[in-house]
Amino acid sequence: MSGSATREVADRHVSALAEHEPTAAQALGLASTRPLPDLSPEWAQERRALTRRTAAALRGAEPDGEADRSLHAAMTERMRSEAELFDTGFTARLLAPLASPVHEVRESFDDVVVTDDDAGDRVIERLQAVDGALADLRRRLGWARAAGRDSRFTGTGVAAARQVTAVADQIATWIDPRGIDYFSSIATAGLATARRQALDRAAASATAAFADLEDWLRSDLLPDAPREDAVGEHVYAQTARSFLGTELDLDEVYDYGWQELDRLFSEALSLSAQVLGGHVGDGGPGEVAAAARALDADQRHRVEGRANIVGWLNDRLDWTLETVGDAFDLPESIRDVDIVVPTAATGVVYYLPGAPDGSVRSKIVWTVPEGADAIGTWQEVTSFHHEGVPGHHLEHSINRANAGLHPWQRYLCEIHGYAEGWAHYSEQLSADLGLLRDPAERLGMVLGQLWRTVRIVADIGLHTGRRLRANPLGATGQWTPELARRFLTDIALVDPRTARFEVDRYLGWPGQALAFKVGAKLWTEARAAAGRAGASAADFHRRALGLGPMGLAPLRALLTDS
Repeated sequence: MSGSATREVADRHVSALAEHEPTAAQALGLASTRPLPDLSPEWAQERRALTRRTAAALRGAEPDGEADRSLHAAMTERMRSEAELFDTGFTARLLAPLASPVHEVRESFDDVVVTDDDAGDRVIERLQAVDGALADLRRRLGWARAAGRDSRFTGTGVAAARQVTAVADQIATWIDPRGIDYFSSIATAGLATARRQALDRAAASATAAFADLEDWLRSDLLPDAPREDAVGEHVYAQTARSFLGTELDLDEVYDYGWQELDRLFSEALSLSAQVLGGHVGDGGPGEVAAAARALDADQRHRVEGRANIVGWLNDRLDWTLETVGDAFDLPESIRDVDIVVPTAATGVVYYLPGAPDGSVRSKIVWTVPEGADAIGTWQEVTSFHHEGVPGHHLEHSINRANAGLHPWQRYLCEIHGYAEGWAHYSEQLSADLGLLRDPAERLGMVLGQLWRTVRIVADIGLHTGRRLRANPLGATGQWTPELARRFLTDIALVDPRTARFEVDRYLGWPGQALAFKVGAKLWTEARAAAGRAGASAADFHRRALGLGPMGLAPLRALLTDS
């Protein structure tokens, strides 16, 4: 710690976080005093006050050198954005089918093995802490409800009914007594009787705590949850700005989304014709669907069985790392990642960075929908590039290996516009780097781009009431959740269960869906500008990623600063 005035401000900020959040303690190389994050209303309010104090301290700190300017710019933007997001009510009320505090608690036990040693005891201690953590979360959600009633937020203090119900339904699947209870099925290795008994008691306590939360959500919170999903223009502009770290002209972004939808759908039609050996049909969504059916039936583009899926993903990772070496300075830690293929209600693919102290490795989690036991590699390879290399895993690995970054940037600065923008940019970058092997995989990439483009127009439309434009489905009028799902299934060929999950997620995270395509647009424009100035792709990536995570506004400013 110590150094410049800016780094001292960052040191104090992370030290304050470390008392309540285990990841912050690990970022400082300290043992956390808490098995799970503090989800209490008291800490939520104190954390908001901390951002105010840190922002004020930054105004009095003069940055010294490029690394310091990067840290100062990133923290200044983030303190404003975190405060603004809290003030909408979003932070305190957060319930959604992905990445809520409920999921944070459950996912802390993903893929763990309870061993007969101190490490196993720490997992048991975490299980024992679940009851208290979820009790704190109930109090926080109750406090947010009261704060919303008192108009202490610019938005509502309770998540919409759709989100409350979705989380309660998810909890029910985790602790379903007719199936395999999540906590009682945690893997073990050679436990002695005493530890086995302690684990069983702790697992039962965690299951009961989640059952209590499910019941409370349905019986206590749900009656007060708004039935209206849309947050409106004003709150949407605030949340979108916070998620991306930049000011947005929503009309301009909405126009851009429709323009991209037209461009990408035309490209999908062209690639479909290549796959089919010539155009068939009327050149509408049915032609793309026909190409997809042909590819799904082609055994060259199909992998069956969980073990084979894991093998294919690992083989693809090895080949990709060998291929991208000229475009990046790859850290040794780039291979410190596990590929996990569980079964879930929807086929969601996501990345989990490892713990700062190395106790948990990074994971690419590739869920296979219930009832399915195969993937079409032609379509899924773009998700691999998004979540793995050159996407999230590569970006995280480079940032975490950058000892010049402050621990706050290396481990704690998570900004959707930066991270998801990079990962979506990486999908197109994979084509530029020769990582797509044939027109089939290029079609998969374009469908992934269409998916993220639908996010723009559907998310803005659903939350702000903007009307539909000319589109391949011929739909007119106002956006509805059902129509948004149809855009995903019929244009981007997202499977129906995932499409339902996706739209629920957009409605629960207003503005976050813009991060992918809008963030990628910035990365693409910055790389083009660097190329015109004579920089190679490797030079651009080295400098851009070397700045560390930050909001899109300061990133744009630093990348264009001559």
